[in-house]
Amino acid sequence: MSVPTVRRIALAWLPALLYMGLIWVVSSMELPDFPIARFPLRDKGVHALEYAGLALVVTHAVLRTWPDRSRVRLALVAMLVTCGWGVLDEIHQAFVPGRSSDVLDLVADIAGAIAGTGTRLALSYARWGVASRSPSASA
Repeated sequence: MSVPTVRRIALAWLPALLYMGLIWVVSSMELPDFPIARFPLRDKGVHALEYAGLALVVTHAVLRTWPDRSRVRLALVAMLVTCGWGVLDEIHQAFVPGRSSDVLDLVADIAGAIAGTGTRLALSYARWGVASRSPSASA
């Protein structure tokens, strides 16, 4: 098993960090005219989809950073990072004029984190097979 290079790790984490930055920027805005009523499950659906996307890229980064570790443990790390960002986002929104902090938003974030992590793991298993632990194990 080869050790991931710094470049490979940085490239793996770049989408996650950019996505987290985007969440922070959007959470800093007052969005009174956003057509939320058209979205399934309204506000909670937006939160779940937003955090499913974040979990997908965080799970990818975690899998690329530690390819020789247990995927179950890595999935837990990815969900912890994603849910932690959800907590910080809700605290942040409590201080933004026109926004509010809501525990049910955090529940939707957690549901999205579970869905996004599960999706990335399923893609990983589909690509490399259930028996392998990492892409290089099948090579």
